[in-house]
Amino acid sequence: MRFAVLTLQNAPWAELLDRWRALEDLDIETIWVADHLAPGEEPWFEAWSCLTALAHVTERPRIGPLVSPMTYRNPALLARTALTVAELSGGRLELGVGSGASEADHALAEVPEWTPKERASLFTTWVERLVELLADERLQPKAPVPITIAGHGPTICRLAAEHAERWNAFGGFGMSAEEGLARCRRDNERLDELCAETGRKVLRSALVGHPFIAETPWQSEDTFHDFVGRWQEAGFEELVLFFPWDWKMPEGSVEPGLAERMLGKG
Repeated sequence: MRFAVLTLQNAPWAELLDRWRALEDLDIETIWVADHLAPGEEPWFEAWSCLTALAHVTERPRIGPLVSPMTYRNPALLARTALTVAELSGGRLELGVGSGASEADHALAEVPEWTPKERASLFTTWVERLVELLADERLQPKAPVPITIAGHGPTICRLAAEHAERWNAFGGFGMSAEEGLARCRRDNERLDELCAETGRKVLRSALVGHPFIAETPWQSEDTFHDFVGRWQEAGFEELVLFFPWDWKMPEGSVEPGLAERMLGKG
């Protein structure tokens, strides 16, 4: 199992830099940042600015947004930005994208709330244009930019099978551990069928933690091993965990130092 971390850019800048350096010391394979305009009332830094800094304060981990949404990211500007960060990071960028579902982002960007059918159609066109632009020879330099497509449902799975190097599942909002795993397993099996048609291999990744899927892996070593085993059995190759480790976790569900011990073994 591979482990990655989604860091939340909701702390003072100096503290964020310290967090990213500490995660590199743990040999975390990929450090992601969230891409929202304003997810709450707390202070918040813009994602691609953070990724530029991450590229400079770390040397080994892959870095990327989980995810940049079509809500307010023009595909041409996103392609230009991604290729730039890929170059300045030494080719370490992973480009995570999604259709966007944040009401706050829609409101701030003054984008209408699309119906599910409208969102699926728009996202298909948006992804296809992004892929086309990343390959456009007019956009130089041209470091490789692997694409991660995140989300659930038939459109997401089809686009992942056609264009992505990684599919990232998050289950949904307010799901129990059992419900979240069951939904992710169903879409993973659907993706298996689609990849058999396209002949492409897509890495299976899951963003797991409150408030999406109510997993509590940091209670004990046994809890952690059980958590990893269940997701591995469901066909997932990578788990993305929130940092700070106790973000939105129930009180008393995080044993101090456990995450560092377990991920350091990875």
